[in-house]
Amino acid sequence: MAAAALPRIEQGVSGRGAESRLFTLMFALLLASLPLIALVSPIDHDETQYLAAAELFAAGLTPFRDFLYLQTPYQIYLFGPLFHFSDHGLMAARFVSGLMGAGVIALVFAALRESGVARREAMMAAGAIWFCHAFLFGVTVVRNDALPALLLALAFFLAMGALRPDRVHRRYRWLGAGLALGAATGTKISYLAMAGAFVGFPVIAVLLGAMGARRALATMLVTGAGVTLALVPLLWIREGAAAAFDYGNFGYHAEAPFLWYGANGRELKLTLGMKLLDGFVTLARGPALAALILYAVIRIRSLRLREKQAPALLLVDLAILAGLVATLAPTPIHRQYAIPLLPPLFLGLGLVWRRQRDLWPSARWPRRLLVAGLAVGLIQPLYNLSAPLFEKPTPTLVRAEGQLLADLVAAEGIEGEIATLSPEIVVGSGLALDPVFATGPFAYRTADMIAVEEREALGLLSPSTVKAHLARTRPAAIVTGYEARHTIDRIGLEAPIEAFAREAGYRRVESGVGGAVFWLRSRAVSTVALNSAAAPRARHEAS
Repeated sequence: MAAAALPRIEQGVSGRGAESRLFTLMFALLLASLPLIALVSPIDHDETQYLAAAELFAAGLTPFRDFLYLQTPYQIYLFGPLFHFSDHGLMAARFVSGLMGAGVIALVFAALRESGVARREAMMAAGAIWFCHAFLFGVTVVRNDALPALLLALAFFLAMGALRPDRVHRRYRWLGAGLALGAATGTKISYLAMAGAFVGFPVIAVLLGAMGARRALATMLVTGAGVTLALVPLLWIREGAAAAFDYGNFGYHAEAPFLWYGANGRELKLTLGMKLLDGFVTLARGPALAALILYAVIRIRSLRLREKQAPALLLVDLAILAGLVATLAPTPIHRQYAIPLLPPLFLGLGLVWRRQRDLWPSARWPRRLLVAGLAVGLIQPLYNLSAPLFEKPTPTLVRAEGQLLADLVAAEGIEGEIATLSPEIVVGSGLALDPVFATGPFAYRTADMIAVEEREALGLLSPSTVKAHLARTRPAAIVTGYEARHTIDRIGLEAPIEAFAREAGYRRVESGVGGAVFWLRSRAVSTVALNSAAAPRARHEAS
């Protein structure tokens, strides 16, 4: 009888092994797909300022001192070298962004395994991040989203290891987590909420009896020290151009969105009701909303029953709350703001998944809810992959337009910088971008709506001042055509630029590759005019 049962046992073991290998293969394919999807995803409107900053840094310019940047700057120092060593900087940056997205999922998986979650369940929880619309968008373009998300996932991996009773060198792990969170904040300031959650969670753990007071104090101090150390370089960066640093990180975000949406008749986007709707839709485009509902129900029930709380879950609780703040606090809400929420949310879901089986042993709705979210999440990758079919501006198309512009400029025998509100065309072309256009349309479009003194002190261009700047600098070429496609623009941001080009005798050339329009300077412009335009720039750089 035992001999007869043996083949069935071996068959069951073999079946489970095959299923495990299939899950591992699918998980690996999810990770491998992200850098590949990044290479074909359409260019995003916001992406242009990050590309321009990396290109200018690679050319030897310093953020804030030589060009304005509208975020905390650590991203530049990672992506800049990609543009320095390669003519394919945009493609390289996209590929690296996708790799970092894969790293986020891999580190969440590793954090779950550190916490004792079974391999298959860890892969399912971490892999679900791939299907979240906000995540897939953020890691397949060149923005400041993939890097801080990777650093946040690293912080959780270190923290989950530090919370294991069998782990040694816990303080080094908490220090590493703090350094990672500080670096994430230096890349995107909204991650300061996550740093606060990590530093503050030991207090909650002590109050709920999940951690001793002495250990909690040490954890809080070491983690806080790591965050502080990672943020210290920002003080040095700010010292070189304090006004530009403060405006790029604080002043712009406090006023520009309200000014721009108001100018375009879109004040509704700024209301609390629309913010809540946008936040709901963002989470519903994938499994994030389902995960949030399930996690909240399970954790609230656990707290009501006064069950003994694991420190890891308390950390995840606070991080999820911090992620919701990062998602919902900005005005207006954009999809990428939800990315800080996703690593702790799916880490938490993996930690409590077995608990839901105890709560609802025969219920199928938890799984069905998540499966529905996963199905909705397939829409974004399908859109990204189909973008070339609908002639969306992809990295390949944009590079082709930039190369065409470089060929035209070389054929005309003209020299100088390029002026454009669409810097992505210039990136990787070998041509030099005028640094005052480093933020693309963003600082430019609201510069006429702030105090003149502030605008002049920061050296901002605006629709009312751009013609004078172009007349003074006489760029080798001007690129238009892309900005009007990206957003509602009642002001006509490119109108004064095109007007200058026509009045100054620039030759208009439609690229024929994409939507760009090139304006080439006539060779009749005198060398004296060019030298006089270059002199103020040289004095500025010397200072």
